[in-house]
Amino acid sequence: MATQGKKTNRKRISEELLAERLGLHDDWIECWEENGVWKEECSAPDQLPEFVRNSRRKTESLVDRLVAAGCQRRVIYFCIAQLSPEAERIRSGGGWKSVPDKRAQGEDNALHRHEQKLATREDMEAVVNNAKATRKLIQRYQRELLLVADTGGFPVPAGLMTKLEHSEDALALLENSLTWIVELAGAYTAPMETTLLKSKGLLYLTLYVSQYARSKKLRSSKVKGVLKESRRASGDLRARSSIIAPGNVLAEVANTCTGESWAPSDLNRKLATFRAEHPRLYNEMKSKLDALHQYFLTK
Repeated sequence: MATQGKKTNRKRISEELLAERLGLHDDWIECWEENGVWKEECSAPDQLPEFVRNSRRKTESLVDRLVAAGCQRRVIYFCIAQLSPEAERIRSGGGWKSVPDKRAQGEDNALHRHEQKLATREDMEAVVNNAKATRKLIQRYQRELLLVADTGGFPVPAGLMTKLEHSEDALALLENSLTWIVELAGAYTAPMETTLLKSKGLLYLTLYVSQYARSKKLRSSKVKGVLKESRRASGDLRARSSIIAPGNVLAEVANTCTGESWAPSDLNRKLATFRAEHPRLYNEMKSKLDALHQYFLTK
C-alpha cells in the first residue's frame, strides 16, 4: 500500500510541476478594472523572437503560411517563443537571481542566471527532521516564549485570513504549520524532471496549429503536385509512396526553430501522448490558446 501511495504522489507532483513549468498557472491575458471598465492586455510578442534571427526570412515566410491557414500571427510568435533556449532553460528549472553588482556604485543589483534542481527525498528528510525538531523546541519552551510575547513588544503575526488576537493562538498556528510542513515533506517524491519536461515547448505550436490551421493550406506545393499526379495514376506505387503527410509547414517551423528534425507524425504523436497522459493540462493549454486566438481575432 505504501508503494502505491508513493506512485500516486509522484504522478500528482509531476503533473503539478508540469503545469507550473508550462505556465498553465499564469495569466496569459492580464485583466484588470480601471474606472469601472474591464481591460485586457496580452504580452505575446509582436514580432519573431530574437533567437530565430539567423533564419528570420524563412521563419517569417512559414508564419505567413500559417496565418493564411487560419492562425493568428502573434499567437504563432508566442508559440515559437516557447521553443527558444531561454524558455527551455526556464522550463528546466532555471531562473534569474538578483545579486549585488560589484561594477556599479551604490546598492544596484544585477540579474544573473540561477539554476536550481528539484530536491531529492534526502533533502526532504532534512526538512522533516528540522521541522519536527523546531516544533518540539517550541512545545518545550512555550511558557517562556509566551512570557516574552505577553510583554507587548512583539506584535502577533497575521493568520491566513485575519490577524490573530492572542499569542497562544500564534504559537498554535506555528506548530500546526510545522506539522503541515512535515506532512508535505514526508509525502514528497521527486519527479523525473528531465524526462517529464523533454521537448515540451513543441506542444504549444502543435496544439495551436492543429486547432486553427486548415490542413490543406499547410501542404507545400510539392505535396499538392504529387497529390495531383497520384489522382491521375492511383495505381502508380512510386507516386503514392512519395506523398508527404499534410501539415509539413508545422514541421518546417519546428525544424527551423529547434534545429532538430521533426516529422508531422512525430509532433502529432507527442501531442496525443500529452493529451492521453495529462488530459487536464491538455485542456488547460487548449483553453489558454483558444483565449489568445480570440483575443487577437478581435484586435
